Amino acid sequence: MPSVAIAPAAPVVGAAASKLAALHATLARLEVMFPPRPQVAPQPAPAPVCPVTVAARHALARAHSAFFDARAAKYALRDDYRTQPGRFARLRAAILRCREAQATYKSAAAAFHASPAGAALQAARACYPRF
Repeated sequence: MPSVAIAPAAPVVGAAASKLAALHATLARLEVMFPPRPQVAPQPAPAPVCPVTVAARHALARAHSAFFDARAAKYALRDDYRTQPGRFARLRAAILRCREAQATYKSAAAAFHASPAGAALQAARACYPRF
């Protein structure tokens, strides 16, 4: 079925009529070769996102990032053999920051696993055997 957009507003005569006939023939041939796609039923609306779960996930991600950075800073000091007097103080401070970040990460992970998303994650993990 040709589109309304290509339908002429006035009667077409002469050379334009033959071009229009050729265009209609081409469109008919293409419609046979490429049938219209079937109409897909509309998808149901997604379930609303729980703001508590989002907050738990964001807290876990921030704590993980801070822990990763603190651990990298601690490991960067392993090869620091300067003879300056503040070397061990810097190393001790890096170790304490890493321990604090690890404790924060553990508490954020416990809060996430106590949330509904954490329970759903544990239920999904239970479906697969661990190696």
